[in-house]
Amino acid sequence: MQDFENCLGLQIKLTQNIMANEYNKYLKDFGISSEQGLLLKFVHESPGCTQTQLSHILHKDKTTITRMIDTLEKKSKLYRENSSEDRRIFKIYLTPKSAKKVEEISPLFEQREQELEAIIPPKDYETTIRVLNQIKEYYRGLNR
Repeated sequence: MQDFENCLGLQIKLTQNIMANEYNKYLKDFGISSEQGLLLKFVHESPGCTQTQLSHILHKDKTTITRMIDTLEKKSKLYRENSSEDRRIFKIYLTPKSAKKVEEISPLFEQREQELEAIIPPKDYETTIRVLNQIKEYYRGLNR
């Protein structure tokens, strides 16, 4: 049996916690968390996306995504519009001020990603991404 410190799930969670704490430092002045930042970044890259698309890409249930959108809407970070094709569907957009802020902070996150790429050899980086995707797909399959 593996000892606790060598548990892969634990190491992934601890790494995520450390990275989220680091990102939260940058986002504090903007008044959002790292999870909210990911949502805003996706909306910035895919304006007019739906709550279902956000749920899928962020691996969050629809209730959680709705709660995140509600919170960000109250903070005037984004807004919803009814879809012209289906009135039950909302399309999500950033406010102009949020779009500008996402553009301002994006280089900080790109820099962090470049730092990771600099300390992890390319082959190991590629393997890490592939293995993490395998783990995600395995757990996604369990929840179907």
